[in-house]
Amino acid sequence: MKKPIVFMVAAMLLFQVAIAASAKTKSITVTGWVSDEGCGALHTKPGGEDCVLKCLRGGAHVGHPEWKAQRMVFVTDEGQQIWVVVNPKALRGFEGKHVAITGHLHAASKKIRVTKANEVKTT
Repeated sequence: MKKPIVFMVAAMLLFQVAIAASAKTKSITVTGWVSDEGCGALHTKPGGEDCVLKCLRGGAHVGHPEWKAQRMVFVTDEGQQIWVVVNPKALRGFEGKHVAITGHLHAASKKIRVTKANEVKTT
């Protein structure tokens, strides 16, 4: 008799946590630059692709294992806000590029989960 009640209480708590977590994120579409955590907003213009790729990869492949791989970030055009990309595979091929992304932003932790990305041609 106790097992069904415990299971039901646990399921209700899990459901409430899921609702609370989804309430803290908001869906947005914004333009900006794909960069790395080390350089951040330094690569908000064309020509930084090689540096971003090297920083994301780390230095072990070029004989510098002390250069640690950096996390991928997104730098917004408006306000130069820097958000950590929690699913960097979604932006593979856009490293160092100017893009428009759609995703779910968790503002408190400054993290974004990207659901869609398109390159924006820069003049």
